[in-house]
Amino acid sequence: MIHCQWRWISGLISRRAGWMAFGILSASLAAIAPAAAANEPSLIAKGHYISRLADCGACHTRIGGIAFAGGRPISTPFGTVTSTNITPDPDTGIGGWSDKEFYRAVTDGIGGHGEYLYPAMPFTFFTKMTRSDVLAVKAYLFSLKPIHAPRVPNKLEFPFDIRSSMVGWRTLYFHPGVYQPNPKRSTEWNRGAYIVEGPGHCGACHSPRNIFGGTETQHSLAGAKIGEWLAPNISADPRWGIGNWSVSKIVTFLKTGAQKKEGVAFGPMAGVVHNSLRYVSTADLQAMAVFLKSGPERRPTVADKVASRRDLQHGQRLYLENCSKCHQDNGRGFPGIVPNLAANAIVTSAHPDDVIDALLKSLHGTGNHGTMPSFAATLSDQDVADIANYVRSGWGNHAPTNATPALVASIRSKAAAASQK
Repeated sequence: MIHCQWRWISGLISRRAGWMAFGILSASLAAIAPAAAANEPSLIAKGHYISRLADCGACHTRIGGIAFAGGRPISTPFGTVTSTNITPDPDTGIGGWSDKEFYRAVTDGIGGHGEYLYPAMPFTFFTKMTRSDVLAVKAYLFSLKPIHAPRVPNKLEFPFDIRSSMVGWRTLYFHPGVYQPNPKRSTEWNRGAYIVEGPGHCGACHSPRNIFGGTETQHSLAGAKIGEWLAPNISADPRWGIGNWSVSKIVTFLKTGAQKKEGVAFGPMAGVVHNSLRYVSTADLQAMAVFLKSGPERRPTVADKVASRRDLQHGQRLYLENCSKCHQDNGRGFPGIVPNLAANAIVTSAHPDDVIDALLKSLHGTGNHGTMPSFAATLSDQDVADIANYVRSGWGNHAPTNATPALVASIRSKAAAASQK
């Protein structure tokens, strides 16, 4: 009896040891499997695509620097935030980060050492990304060459230089959570919503922010100031937004940065097209267009018209002297070479900032469009304001003539300060 019991106990121990050994082996294989999967070419390719969709390189690459090595200064109303190195360097990059740490940084704004990230990193939008998409980006970044690039310190004003000050901000303005598809909408619409509100983070530029830097969700996509540039209204409003654009026109503009009548992308948007959107699939661009056209119509608060008839006549004369050789007397330009100003959605935006910017800066056109020279040295603030008001109200354009010399002076000053950085 005792012998039988001992054999039963011995067998149980043997079987238990076997199961334990199997469990240890399974755990070991599970630990190895993610690392192996992370090297899969298909996962890396997916991560490369999503990193472009999210335009990661735009912020994490300084001008003239190595891709993803960080060091790019990002101006905010509260000072300058410098982007970090996200190459797999173990000392100065993210080479030592686990999947959990990377996912938490991207979607929850918590850094590798548990520190709060500033919302210059658009985690408030990336929080909607799926875990599989985020980890695909990690797989791509870890496939890159490690670059040793220590972080350049931020230059933020007090109290924003204290990361713990982000606790209150996060409570008010950060709403974490993966995008949840709307069952009442099509698969295409939901894909567009996921991209626009998540990795594409369109609202980061095109939605206004309050004095604390929080996104004004009730005015989402209604347009906003980005430094000295104006990100236009891209809501479904047919007058001030893109509601009267066809889906195909939106797709063409996003893909190429140009549309025959609607205008040409310049400033930061030209960079978005060059670094991100031109690589995005037509299906995804179409999904974005479908979503944007079906969204709420956001109408801006437009200043009253201020230009006098005399100022408009002065603007017309200056336009004919300085601009008509390229844009023609009728503002129609030359298709594919010089953009039209008549019926141009950027020209007829609620605010004149981008027209002023175009006059003051040397703009490099996208596609086959040529370079526009700067008139900053030859035109006064009054001259620039008058030309802007003329083109915004001529040839059937019905934008407010609200450009003023004071606004021009302010934009000129900011542009000059930015060029010295």
